[in-house]
Amino acid sequence: MKTKEKILNAALQLYNEQGIRSVTTRHIAASIGLSGGNLHYHFKHTEDIIRALFNELASAYDDLMLNAQQASINLATIDALAAISFQLVNKYRFIFINFVEIANWIPEIKASYGQLIQKREQQFVSFFDALAQHGIFRDDIPTSNKLGLVKQFFIISDFWLSHNELTRQYRGEDALNDYKKTINLLLWPYIKRFE
Repeated sequence: MKTKEKILNAALQLYNEQGIRSVTTRHIAASIGLSGGNLHYHFKHTEDIIRALFNELASAYDDLMLNAQQASINLATIDALAAISFQLVNKYRFIFINFVEIANWIPEIKASYGQLIQKREQQFVSFFDALAQHGIFRDDIPTSNKLGLVKQFFIISDFWLSHNELTRQYRGEDALNDYKKTINLLLWPYIKRFE
């Protein structure tokens, strides 16, 4: 594994365990036996590390959306996509727990997030259209409602973890099941009912 990857893996683990304000670049370097100078050769500032981790997360969601467009169109696919989304939320949990603070602290992340939303709106609307063409989604849903549904998806995936931490504090399978149930309840009004 390359040094840069080791730094990012160590940072991810430490941020997830201790939070972004408790972990310094010295902590990250020490956790993998690097000198501070060696770490700063790869990442000049803490913001650079967080930006790189955010970019990893965005790339993983890009892959998820690409797979969604290529997968079989059925309810099992939606369930599988929700499970993968949950894994990403859990893997990069520090970003989701601290997202507003991170976005205000690092303006490039805030700008990138705005661009991601526009891209995801198109991807999700195309996916919803495919679900309607396959008889899974109702075909009478206006585009404005589809865009509203995308917004709701973002609210859930971006802030479910914070809500969970403040309320139920589910872990493991319980957390996964609650996340998927929340997604399924969001989709329920749009699913075509078969008599």
